[in-house]
Amino acid sequence: MKAVVRGAAVAAVLALALTACEDGSTTAGGAPTNRATADSPAQGGQGGGGSSAPTDQQSITPNFPPVSINATDMYAALPADGSLETMSSGETIVVQDADALRGCAELTRSPCAAGIQVAGHKDMESRDPDGARVEFSLLAFADAAGAATEMKALAEQKRKPGEADEHPVKPLKMDTGAEETEAFQHDNSIDVVMRVGSVVAYVMASDTSPDNVKYAAKLQIARVQAVAAGIDPDRG
Repeated sequence: MKAVVRGAAVAAVLALALTACEDGSTTAGGAPTNRATADSPAQGGQGGGGSSAPTDQQSITPNFPPVSINATDMYAALPADGSLETMSSGETIVVQDADALRGCAELTRSPCAAGIQVAGHKDMESRDPDGARVEFSLLAFADAAGAATEMKALAEQKRKPGEADEHPVKPLKMDTGAEETEAFQHDNSIDVVMRVGSVVAYVMASDTSPDNVKYAAKLQIARVQAVAAGIDPDRG
C-alpha cells in the first residue's frame, strides 16, 4: 500500500507530527484558536499564507486548540477518497447519541458510558492484488477524560488474543503524533489505538507493513487535528 497525503493542509500537519517525540506524545500548547464558523467554506477555501516546513534544527511544538469534534467535523476528519493513493474507499458512516453509544460499546466491548457523542467509520481496500485493507474508526467524547477511559478499554481488548487463537499479540512501538498510542500486531493484522484530546482514533489494517500502518495512523491523527483547528484537511 503506497500512502500519499492528499491536501496541503494535512501535509502541513503531518510535517509537525513527524517532529513529535518517539513515544508518540505531543503537547498542545498556546491559547486556543477559534473553530471554523458554520458559514466557512467546507472545501476549496483560500487559506492564509503559512510558513514553510521547519528545518531539522528548529524545535517545534504544534499550537493546536484543544481537540474535540462534532458530527459535521467527523465526516471531514475521517480519510477522504484519495487520501491514500492506491486505496479505494467505502462509505463514510457517522452516527450520534444512542447509535454512537452502541457503536462504541461494540468496538470497545465496554459499557462506553463515558460521554460518547459521535462515532464514525470508514474502510479502504487496496486496488492492487496485495489484498491490503485499512479500517478507520473515530469516537468523539464530551471531554478528554472520557476518551482516555475508553481508549484504555479498547487497547486492553486488542492486547488479548481470542481464547482459541494460536497467534500471540505483539506490542509495537509506533509514533503517530497522538497524545496516547498503543499498537499491536497479531498474525497479519495490526491494531493502533490512539487518543488526541477528546477523540479516540482506531486504525486496523491487514496484509500490509507496519510502516504503512504507521503512516495511515499519522494521517488519521493529522486530519483530526486539522479539523479541530478549523482547517479543511483536503484543502489544496
